[in-house]
Amino acid sequence: MAQTPAPKTAGLSVLQELLLLLAADYLNNDRTHARDIARLVADVLGEIEAPVNRDVPYASQTGAVLDCTMGNWDGEPETYAYEWHVNGVANGVTTQKHTVTEANAGEGWACVVTATNALGSTKAPMSNTVVVSV
Repeated sequence: MAQTPAPKTAGLSVLQELLLLLAADYLNNDRTHARDIARLVADVLGEIEAPVNRDVPYASQTGAVLDCTMGNWDGEPETYAYEWHVNGVANGVTTQKHTVTEANAGEGWACVVTATNALGSTKAPMSNTVVVSV
């Protein structure tokens, strides 16, 4: 069986190079590029990190509905968790949107977002405070 030649990797991203080497080894049914593949995997894993918040979440009110944006993140978050606070104290509401009632009028609501990926979780700073109007 003819060997697939080593792929030309100049000018490729780390991930592209990794995929080409993996494909070459698979097609050749060998581990010719195992050392290069191990180096590239280490490079890729070194680029991944727990989420890092870049822009604080933003809370707003439209009608009777409060809404919390997730903010902007680096580190490729896979999930987001929301936690609402009333006058600075967590109140158990854990949804992105929350419908307020007349009993909430005048309260200051803010949200905290936690982003999670395979390498960990990070809480963003608390959002702006929305004074509820009903």
